[in-house]
Amino acid sequence: MAEETMTNNAGNDSTNVPQPVTEPANIPADAAETMLGGTGTTTEQEPAGAPDAYDFKSTIPEGVEVDETITKEFSDLSRSMNLTNEQANQMAAYGIKYGQQIADAVKAQYSAEVQRWGEEAKAELGANLEKTLATAGAGIEAIEKVAPGIRQALNETGAGNRIEVIRAMEMLGQLVQADPGKMINAGGTSAPAPAQTWYPNSKM
Repeated sequence: MAEETMTNNAGNDSTNVPQPVTEPANIPADAAETMLGGTGTTTEQEPAGAPDAYDFKSTIPEGVEVDETITKEFSDLSRSMNLTNEQANQMAAYGIKYGQQIADAVKAQYSAEVQRWGEEAKAELGANLEKTLATAGAGIEAIEKVAPGIRQALNETGAGNRIEVIRAMEMLGQLVQADPGKMINAGGTSAPAPAQTWYPNSKM
């Protein structure tokens, strides 16, 4: 009986039974990386926060000169906000874009104003427009002898469309046409004619 019990106990004892070995799963070489697994290499990152000095060279348009005082003030502001170099450049790029939009709007508004001056002058001169401009042209030609850039100035400022300037040039043209000799000194030298030539009754 004792031998039978020992035999049964031995048959129930699993400690001597070999256990199956679990092999690790084969991982393909091109398996996708995970957020935690990664590649095993450490990526070097830029330190967060404001740098010792900001570099805006990549943001400033080519050929544009930036005032050093403005650059320093903007750098100080960015540093007070603890902005990184990238963040500060993003802010600078937006500021440049916004400033350009304002400049374009001002230019367009002034161009419209100059156009309006021209329309008002045409309406006031009416049928005498061509005659008035021809006479004013004679006055401009007289001025060009001592001020060669007069036409450019009239165009750049828009003053050439102002009725007041047109009337003034018309009056000068009338004087020149009435007595061309009054401009002989201006035509021969770089100095205008003496004041007495224009205003003989004055004491200038």
